[in-house]
Amino acid sequence: MADPGTVIDRNEERLQRLAMGEAAQRARSRRRQRTTAKFGKRVARAGMTGAAIILALILWGLIIGPVGTTVLVLAVLFGLFATMAAAISVRDEPEPRNLGEAAPAALPAATDAWLDRRRRELPRLAAPQVDAISAKLATLETQLAAASPADPVAQDLQRLLGKHLPELVERYTRVPAEQRARTLDDDGRTIETTLIDGLKVVDAELARASDALAAADRDAMVVHGKFLESRYNGDPSV
Repeated sequence: MADPGTVIDRNEERLQRLAMGEAAQRARSRRRQRTTAKFGKRVARAGMTGAAIILALILWGLIIGPVGTTVLVLAVLFGLFATMAAAISVRDEPEPRNLGEAAPAALPAATDAWLDRRRRELPRLAAPQVDAISAKLATLETQLAAASPADPVAQDLQRLLGKHLPELVERYTRVPAEQRARTLDDDGRTIETTLIDGLKVVDAELARASDALAAADRDAMVVHGKFLESRYNGDPSV
């Protein structure tokens, strides 16, 4: 007969793997959404630029006179250049030095996009933590949109996402790659394990913040549920 403790440990490991797989899937979905949105912005800006040039040529013909070959060639060349410039001029999310200045509601999305750009600079073993952080940022984006900027939890997240997380990643990337696996302490910690442990702390803090932001809504839901039970299953005069 299997030891109950062993069974519990195996179940916890299985649940953890499922959670990590779900977080990875959500992170991939968010990356696809960002890529699609950015491509859509490029196409829209290029289309608007092309339409503006065509309109300018039409107005030229109506007001000034027929469009000559030289003007047409120059307009086509300028149009191609302007369209390409408009397509590639879509700006990325703020860099780390600007994350702290982002509004609380915009900070999770900006942090997620920034972290995704830095993913290739991080070790593969950090991927599960990055995915877990990305999944929690998606939840916090909605929660912070409804929270007051003066909320202590929102202010804590501002410091965590705007300063401490970028500093953790930046300091890791500044260490030469050949030194990141070097043992630093007697317990066998390396630069890579220090980074991963730091990301785990960030992940846990994001979970705590999300739970704190949802506390009022959970309490209100419980109260409302009791009201409904009392109103419709109990005394109708309530």
